[in-house]
Amino acid sequence: MGIWQRLGRHAEEKGNTPIAVVGAGYVGTGVIHSIAQSPGMTPAIVVNRNTDRAIAALTQLGVDAASIVVSEDVAELAGAIRSGVPAITTHASLITELPIDIVVEVTGALDYGTETILAMLDAGKHVVSFNAECDALLGWLFHERARANNVIYTIADGDQPGVLFRLKQEVEAMGFEVSVLLNCKRHLNVHQNPESGAGYAARDTTSSHMTTAFGDGTKMQVEQAVVANATGTVPDVRGMHGIESTIASAATDIPAALSGPGRVDFTLGGDFGAGVGIIGVHPNHELHSQAMGFYKMGPGPEYFFFRPYHLVHLEIPLTIAELMLDNEPLITIDERHVAEVVAIAKKDLVENESLDCIGGFSAYGHIDTSENAKGFLPVGLVEYATMTAPVVQDHPIPLTSVNLDESKTVVQQWRSMHGLEAHH
Repeated sequence: MGIWQRLGRHAEEKGNTPIAVVGAGYVGTGVIHSIAQSPGMTPAIVVNRNTDRAIAALTQLGVDAASIVVSEDVAELAGAIRSGVPAITTHASLITELPIDIVVEVTGALDYGTETILAMLDAGKHVVSFNAECDALLGWLFHERARANNVIYTIADGDQPGVLFRLKQEVEAMGFEVSVLLNCKRHLNVHQNPESGAGYAARDTTSSHMTTAFGDGTKMQVEQAVVANATGTVPDVRGMHGIESTIASAATDIPAALSGPGRVDFTLGGDFGAGVGIIGVHPNHELHSQAMGFYKMGPGPEYFFFRPYHLVHLEIPLTIAELMLDNEPLITIDERHVAEVVAIAKKDLVENESLDCIGGFSAYGHIDTSENAKGFLPVGLVEYATMTAPVVQDHPIPLTSVNLDESKTVVQQWRSMHGLEAHH
C-alpha cells in the first residue's frame, strides 16, 4: 500500500495528527498548505513572530480568520488543538507544553532555530527540520539530543539534501554504489549581495537574504555539507569544483573532474535545472552493462542518475508520514561531522566591523572537510561575529580574527559540540 493510501487509512482510523509549524515565511507558508492538503495530518498550530503572516497562511486555505485562536495561553491553545481549531502563537516555547508530537522547524534562523529544535527534542517532541543552516552547523548534536530523549530529529524531503538522499536510496536499492552526490547550480556569483541581487528577489518574491544566499552559492554549499555529514562523503577541494557539464556527458565529465569516489560536488550551468544527481557504479557491472546501454544509461561503468526538480514544501508530507506511521527518519547521523562550511570574506573586512548574516554583504560560505575547516569561522556564525583583525576579500575568516557573541545559544552549542573555549 502506498504512503498516500496509508495516510488515508490513518485519517479514517485515528483522525488527523496535529502538527506544529514554526515559521510562516515563504517556505513555512508552503509547508502549512502542504500539510493541510495531506490526509492524516493537519497544521494544528503555527508559530510566527508576526501573527498576520500566520493568519494569512491559514486563511489562504479557506479558514475563517475569526475562527483562528491567536493566544499565548497554554490552556487555550491546547483546547484549540484538541477541538481541531487552528491556532497561532508567537512563542515556540509554548509548544513544549501542548498536545503535539511532531514539530516542523522552517525558520532558517540560526539562533532561534537552534533554541527551538533543542527545546522541542528535550520536551520529547519529534522534529522535522527545513533549516539546513542549523543542520550543517549542529546536525550531529541534534541527533545526539534526539537519541537521548528517545525521539527523532530528521531533515526533510523537498529540500535538495532530502531529495538527494531519496535518490541515493533508490540507486542503492538497485545495487549501485554511490560515488558522487551532486547538487545542480545554474548560476554562481560569490560576490552577489542584497543590492546587486535585488532584481532576482523581486522576480522570485523571496527575501533579499534568501535570494543572495542562493546567488552567492552559500545555500548550496550548506546543503552539500548536510549531505556530506549524513553520508560520510566529503568535498574534493574547499568550495567543491563546480563542474561544467550536461546531462548527456555528466557520467564522463564528473568522475574525470574528481580525485576519487566518495565525494560531494555540484554541477554549474548546463541543462540540469534545479535538480540533483548521483554518479553510481555497479559492483557487477559486466552483468548489467548491456541492459544499462539498452535502457539509455550509457556504456558505464559510471552512470548518472538524475532527478530534475526538488519541490521543497510540496514534498515534506512524505517525511512527516514516515515519522507518523513508521517512526522512521529520512536521515540519521551517527558520527561526528565530516564537513563544515567556512566563512569567506565577500569584501575586505576591517577591524571592529560587525558582520551580517548569510546572504548578506560580509561573507559567503565554502564547504571543506572538518579537518581543513578547523580554526576558521563557520558561515553559520557570521551574524554573531565582530572582526578583531582585517581579512582580505575571498580569504577564509580565522576564528582568531573575530569575537563571537557568547550570549547566543547557537554559539554556545557550537563551542560545546567542538569542545572549544571562548576566544577573547
